[in-house]
Amino acid sequence: MENIASVLDIGNLASSLIGPQIDYITNPEKKIEELNNNARYLFARRDDVEEITRESPNVATMESKLWLEDVKKVELDVESVKAEHTRCSNVCSRLTLAKRVRAVIEEIIDLNNKRPKLKGKYLSNAPLERVEPQIVEINSSTDSEPRLQKILGLIRDVSIQKIGIWGMGGIGKTRTLKLLNNRLEEFHMFDIVVWVTVSGEGSRRKVQNDVAERLKCPAKNMSDDRLRANIYHHLRGKKFLLILDDIWERIDLSDVGIPIPNQDNGCKVLLTTRDFGVCRQMETDVEIQMEKLSKEEAWSLFNEKVGDVAMSPRIEPIARDIIKECGGLPLAIIVIGSSLRRKSDVAVWRNTLRELQLPCTSQIKGMEKEVFSCLRISYDRLPNDCERSLFLYCSLYPEDWKILKTELAELCWLEGYIQGVNSIEEARDKGHHMVINLVDASLLDRGDTEEHVKMHDIIRDFALKEASGFLVKTGKHVRLPPMENGWVQLKKLSMMECSLGGLLERPNCRDLSTLLLQGNGELTAIPDSFFELMHSLTILDLSGTSIDSLPPSLFNLVYLRGLYLRDCHRLKHLPAQVRQLRRLEVLHLGNSTGIDYLPREVGELTSLKRLIVGFSFAHHLKDTKDWNMRLRVPIEIIPNLSLLEELGMRTSGCAEADQWDDESMKVVVDELCRLEHLTYLDFYFPNAECLTHFLNGSKSWQARRFRRFRFRVGCGKHWGWDQVFNHRPEAWEGRLVYRNGYEISPVAIMETLAHCSYFHLEDHYAAQKLSEFGFANMNELKMCKIIDCDKMETLFDGDGEQQTCAVLPNLEILEIKNLPNLRRLWVGRLLPGSLSKLTHLELGNCHSGRLKKVFQVGMIQQLPNLETLRVNGWDVEEIIGIEEETSVICHAHIGNNDSVILPNVKEVVLRHLPGLVSFCRGVSLEWPSLQSILIYECPKLKSLSFLTHGTNIVAPALKKIRGSSPWWEALEWEDDDIKRRLQPLFQKNTFP
Repeated sequence: MENIASVLDIGNLASSLIGPQIDYITNPEKKIEELNNNARYLFARRDDVEEITRESPNVATMESKLWLEDVKKVELDVESVKAEHTRCSNVCSRLTLAKRVRAVIEEIIDLNNKRPKLKGKYLSNAPLERVEPQIVEINSSTDSEPRLQKILGLIRDVSIQKIGIWGMGGIGKTRTLKLLNNRLEEFHMFDIVVWVTVSGEGSRRKVQNDVAERLKCPAKNMSDDRLRANIYHHLRGKKFLLILDDIWERIDLSDVGIPIPNQDNGCKVLLTTRDFGVCRQMETDVEIQMEKLSKEEAWSLFNEKVGDVAMSPRIEPIARDIIKECGGLPLAIIVIGSSLRRKSDVAVWRNTLRELQLPCTSQIKGMEKEVFSCLRISYDRLPNDCERSLFLYCSLYPEDWKILKTELAELCWLEGYIQGVNSIEEARDKGHHMVINLVDASLLDRGDTEEHVKMHDIIRDFALKEASGFLVKTGKHVRLPPMENGWVQLKKLSMMECSLGGLLERPNCRDLSTLLLQGNGELTAIPDSFFELMHSLTILDLSGTSIDSLPPSLFNLVYLRGLYLRDCHRLKHLPAQVRQLRRLEVLHLGNSTGIDYLPREVGELTSLKRLIVGFSFAHHLKDTKDWNMRLRVPIEIIPNLSLLEELGMRTSGCAEADQWDDESMKVVVDELCRLEHLTYLDFYFPNAECLTHFLNGSKSWQARRFRRFRFRVGCGKHWGWDQVFNHRPEAWEGRLVYRNGYEISPVAIMETLAHCSYFHLEDHYAAQKLSEFGFANMNELKMCKIIDCDKMETLFDGDGEQQTCAVLPNLEILEIKNLPNLRRLWVGRLLPGSLSKLTHLELGNCHSGRLKKVFQVGMIQQLPNLETLRVNGWDVEEIIGIEEETSVICHAHIGNNDSVILPNVKEVVLRHLPGLVSFCRGVSLEWPSLQSILIYECPKLKSLSFLTHGTNIVAPALKKIRGSSPWWEALEWEDDDIKRRLQPLFQKNTFP
């Protein structure tokens, strides 16, 4: 036993002697890193002492000089150790070096613990803290962990040095970064984290002082340049994270003294701002927009502030409605939740909800002081009054309204908020820029499409409080106009989408400039004297009302610049008194199909820049013997409107050609050619020759002034613009519909097509291929529809045509219907990039019997962005197939075990396909994005094998399969387990 004890004693002694060295032998890099970290703080202190003694030589002491000499020796030892470390090749040499590393680290620690005395100066002995904790009032459990992890991931990314986090005031940017800051201590990613709250008018000096304070280096009585050098010396050689919270303008980091972050030094800058433009100015590598809280996050945060009372069965429904009104804005949730904390009176909760639903919520406790004051900073810092006015104008729209950017820009131009422009097009561009600035400033939200924006409900409430003379009462529950005394101080009145049944006889509102009454379908009449005291009215919108006439007092509005009468279907005519509106610049009668013709007096509106009119189908005009009375637009009206920039003339009904005879059309086209400022035209041309006449004679077209157009050439069986235009009115700038053509590739059609983003070809009697119109003219096409072309056999013949570039490279939507002789979608090969942006493909009613397979495998693989596939009413047997003569080649290319991946397809619709036997035979498919399938009246399709590969379902995102119950029950399954797994996704088809 004594021998064993002796051995243990010897072992313990050996361990105590060489244990510290073992760490180096097993993990040398870690010990060298420890050496570097300790040395870094010592050398930073050395730099501080040298900087102080250099600026004030008299403060140096003998002790400080000796300390500096010792540091110099240690510095040489560190360099020697690091050099020797690179040469170590065996255990013995490593053991020897390990002793030196240990000794040098101990010496560094000893020097760090010594306090070098200076005359009249105090130098802190404590090393710099890595992280200075930030106080977070709200529990971190309410924050989104994925959000923090995303930011941490970007910080770890060595290729990223600057990160910008932006979003509206009160969205939680600062709180998120405080949580992040406090978590950084556990990761040991940086030598020091420097937090600076910039805010307001954050000057360079303020930032310098805050950084210097964090670094514990002197700043008092020091010039900006000297402090800059001091900060630089303190941070040089350190791996730092600089957090700049609440930046409003660019900060030059080099002027502050911050070393430039790069991959070599590993330093990072993380900033928050309300304005995305600041991220651009700071040249951030990546930007994160702070999103509003999800429903779950909002509910958790609200409960945290309000207490368990929100879980009461009587209060919970009200509480959830209150949260909905807050729109995911954390600051609003916190303020309102705090005001309701532990209040169990249901009446108080109902009243709070009611106040939130009113246009102004500032009376709720805390809203004005905390929420609105936060938003007011963003509002006040907008660059000019024009942008502030445009922002306030957005509050005239109803809650959650999709605001069309072009419409907003036009109204603000008419109001005078957009200045320094020479045309409507310039006004729209400038207005668009201003709207984007508001989006970047987090005062407007992006809409569902690129054409729209939205205003957050809380921000809208703030805007209405800031706006002077605004009254907004919207929604179908509003049935009465303001009382008589409610009109006196008004400047803007919006009663959009209400249920007004009538209006006051003669309201007194001499300062009213905007009156928005659109969407009041129950409004059938306006009192004759209603507009008599509205001397300042600039914009009047009566669109979507049921009025059948305009009151006489309307024509006394001498300052009126914009009159909107869209969708006024009962309005029969425009009175001759319209001549009195001499300042009118926009007259919009679009889709007001009760109007038969324009009165001659419209020609006296010489300030008019935009005229949009829709005519009804009136047989009495066509049958009249007086030729001048048959004209929809009397002769000499159009030339008198010499300032016209935008003109839209459309006629309802299925036979537009019957409503324009050749003689009247020639006169109108000749007059159109004389307009020199035209940038937009929506017009019907009876044939290609008439279009040729316009293109050759139009001064505006020849001068390339056109930015947008809608040309309808020829008249077919089915007239009217496609519904897609109603959903996305600004989606395509150039639009051409060509019907009843006989010629192959008319020059005028091809010339127009070269400027189109939308092409609709219908009832063409000669074209056998779409390519006959020249694919070189279709490079800008985004949508193409081909309907009722009896001779059409294919879109493109790659074997018989010379290819020089990709075909239809920008096409997004392709619809093909009623082509009885179609034999292939395209023949031969397509160059790379062809149809590469196609997202929607619809094929219908091509009963030729010549096309048995919709696609070949090679074709479908050339559609990488396809999202929607619809096939309807075809005599096809397969959707995707392999031709017999090329099947061996295709199999060889694909491989025995490989699959064809359709990466982005989300929806498949198969309807009325009586001959369809299989979706795809001989090839396995994968559908990583597929969500929905509809199969209807495809009786021979007995299997869903295209969704499976062996026992695996190859559509992991699939949510629903729609079809008839008998069809579903008759399906054949190779594996019953597949049916069991797909059964929950089946939904009985509701189509007739």
